[in-house]
Amino acid sequence: MTAWRPPTDGPPVPWPRIAESLRLPQLGAHPHKLSPRIPESPRRAAVGVILWGDAAGARKVVLVQRGYGAPQHPGEVAFPGGMVESGDRDLPATARREVAEELGITGGLWELGCFPDGVAKAQVRFTPVFFRWEEPEPRFTLDRELEQALLVPLAPLLEAPWTLELLDRHDLALEVPRLELAMDGWAAPLWGATAFVFKAWLDVLKGCR
Repeated sequence: MTAWRPPTDGPPVPWPRIAESLRLPQLGAHPHKLSPRIPESPRRAAVGVILWGDAAGARKVVLVQRGYGAPQHPGEVAFPGGMVESGDRDLPATARREVAEELGITGGLWELGCFPDGVAKAQVRFTPVFFRWEEPEPRFTLDRELEQALLVPLAPLLEAPWTLELLDRHDLALEVPRLELAMDGWAAPLWGATAFVFKAWLDVLKGCR
């Protein structure tokens, strides 16, 4: 498959459009559940979907690549996140804690809302928590289990050459989006539960004006 190389930048996506993309799913029949999979574990998780930009709108989305020696999802591209811990007040608090631990971002995050939950590898239900981040010069302090942090232009992702991959796990077949992503001499697929949730949100965003 040919890898897609995003441009270095793109036009801002206005914040009201972002807000509408998070509001609309709450009006649907299943406002808190995106995946039909039934998780094996009762534990919950949260991921931080960080949209970096300025007053004009969101310009880039923050993704991470797990280290190849990481105990969970080695080498995969994902959102920063992890399991709920006893000291977390709620799921957004879990997302904030994980973002701080994995990327060193401890302030300046404006919570925008949540998107319906996905299920990671048919095991754990996770909630995507969206944040607005306007740090003029974004910097990261990476957790040792991460290979790198990626700033991917948001608007071009709406027109990227996504494909569909059939995944069959636990007797449930799903068509899951996949994007062969290449940046700065590096390439890896954006797929699985991350792509399932991310592309679903992009589809809603694309319909918002």
